[in-house]
Amino acid sequence: MKTTSLALMASVAATPLMAQEHRELSAHVHGVSTLEIAIEGGTVEMRLEAPGMDIVGFEYAPSNETDSMAVDTSVMRLSDPATVVTLPEAAGCEVVEAEAEYELEEHDHDHEEHADGEDHDHEHEEHAEGEDHDHEHEEHAEGEDHDHEHEEHAEGEDHDHEHEEHAEGEDHDHEEGATHSAFHAHYTFECANPEALTTIEFPFFAQFENAQEIEAQYVTDAGAGSAEVSRDAPEMTLN
Repeated sequence: MKTTSLALMASVAATPLMAQEHRELSAHVHGVSTLEIAIEGGTVEMRLEAPGMDIVGFEYAPSNETDSMAVDTSVMRLSDPATVVTLPEAAGCEVVEAEAEYELEEHDHDHEEHADGEDHDHEHEEHAEGEDHDHEHEEHAEGEDHDHEHEEHAEGEDHDHEHEEHAEGEDHDHEEGATHSAFHAHYTFECANPEALTTIEFPFFAQFENAQEIEAQYVTDAGAGSAEVSRDAPEMTLN
């Protein structure tokens, strides 16, 4: 049943409009989580992704025991679907599967491209320095003061040193922004009266104070749709 639900969700996401929405929902935005819901017959499957900042208040890799405990505790809490959603009591739903995990996402590709660009700039600077050297040689041949050339060369070295320090600062800033974290949760329910699945409530916002919004996509036997669920209105209606 799980395979059928996931295939159904994938087929909906493949349509142009839903594919665009799916790409937008995949963006990493603080305060905004994403949720996919597939309902087929009496089976309900959900996949939640929440930024680390929304759940534990930080996105970097845990650096001490307090951070690690916060992550472990949050994974345990998210493993209980009641922390995230409340289904209508009349639907008679029971949890048959629930799991959660924590993931660190590294973004090294942009850093490598940035480094390539810096190498290109460095080559350009070396070429420019070569031109400057030729120009200085000509000036020297014309009787320009050698000490004056030496001062210009020293000023060029100071400028290169400043550029290197600036580049190191850029690398440092880029490395600091290279890590993102997210929590993933997967739930499966079996419901005795699926026709009563008309709304879903979200205690999620009361459990995690940094969470502000859930961007949801859903597919049911009746069709597909999307909804924005917020802290101010923590409930969504299914078609």
